[in-house]
Amino acid sequence: MAEHIERARALNRQACDDIDQGQLDAAKDALNKAILVAPDLAAPHTNLGALYAWEGELEAAITLHLKARRLDPNLSAPHTNLGVVYAWRGKLDAAIQSLKTALQCNPDSAEAYTNLGFAYICQGKLDAAITASEKAIQLGDGGEAKLNLGLIYTWQGRLDAAIELYQNALKTDPTLAEPHNNLGFVYLLQGELARAIQAFKTSIKLGGGEEPHTNLGLVYSWQGKYDEAIALHKKALEMAPDSTEVQTNLGFVYICQNRLDAAKVLLEGALRSDPNSAEANTNLGIIHSHQGRTEAAIDSHKKAVPIAEAHNNLGIAYYQQDNRDAAIAAFKAAIEAEDLPEAHTNLSIVTGSLETIDVSELQASPIGIPTGVPAVWCEFVD
Repeated sequence: MAEHIERARALNRQACDDIDQGQLDAAKDALNKAILVAPDLAAPHTNLGALYAWEGELEAAITLHLKARRLDPNLSAPHTNLGVVYAWRGKLDAAIQSLKTALQCNPDSAEAYTNLGFAYICQGKLDAAITASEKAIQLGDGGEAKLNLGLIYTWQGRLDAAIELYQNALKTDPTLAEPHNNLGFVYLLQGELARAIQAFKTSIKLGGGEEPHTNLGLVYSWQGKYDEAIALHKKALEMAPDSTEVQTNLGFVYICQNRLDAAKVLLEGALRSDPNSAEANTNLGIIHSHQGRTEAAIDSHKKAVPIAEAHNNLGIAYYQQDNRDAAIAAFKAAIEAEDLPEAHTNLSIVTGSLETIDVSELQASPIGIPTGVPAVWCEFVD
């Protein structure tokens, strides 16, 4: 019996080495053999579950992590890795509870703190996310916590600090795709499109998933390179068919091309994924306005009014109703929210000397969504 356990442990260690070298099929084969040799050993179960999670087979991952947890309740890794899967499935309260249990088992688990920061980011609890991410970095996180902290700094406008964290993350692990994508996101905010394009291309080359594809597509659409943009968004859509951001960004390009029916299909899909998406709602409102559905346009824009573009587009819809005072108020709200150039133009037109204005002269504001990527870090047991 002891011989079987030692054989399984050797196979498990071999799998961890394979994972470090990116040989995931070999790792999976070794872990399956370990489980056959010693079915009551927890580590191979949770390690194999982490590989399944990476492949998107979340139910299989959960089954393996739960089995590992039953076999060794005091091992932190199954709790950590369950937290990862629960977070990916949007079960954030369950994820946080599982990660806190992992920290009770091992208070020095950098992986658990990293993933706790990820879960708090998903909940919008940024102060808690900062605390967890900083603790993970202190404990030796491999780069993912720096990525998460950099994303928070980006949202807070601390762009130089975010860039420094992303660059530090890449020093720790140059093969990480996500820091390049997030660097591109920061460069977009700084108006440095050439650097953003290069960062997104690098992220794509490193296998960064749908985010750098849709981000690069967004930049190309701003540059009028619509064919290149559409190809990138479609590739992103293949990777993440239910992504609100990807569907919204492809819809944005179609609006720019005046392909409104195609855009409408995508935006309705985006809103099925996230009914509260401000960007998808305001873009759908633009389509309603163009197609003469003014009441529907107003309803869509009202759902999106936290953003300046929605206020501007709501102003256009109000003007379609001959509600000049409401239109002026909406344009002013867009200016107050973000000093939006289109709103300045529309306000000057509506308050100018002309008594009658063709609504087509007013400038609508479709919007795309550049996306930064938070990261998780599974815990492997060697």
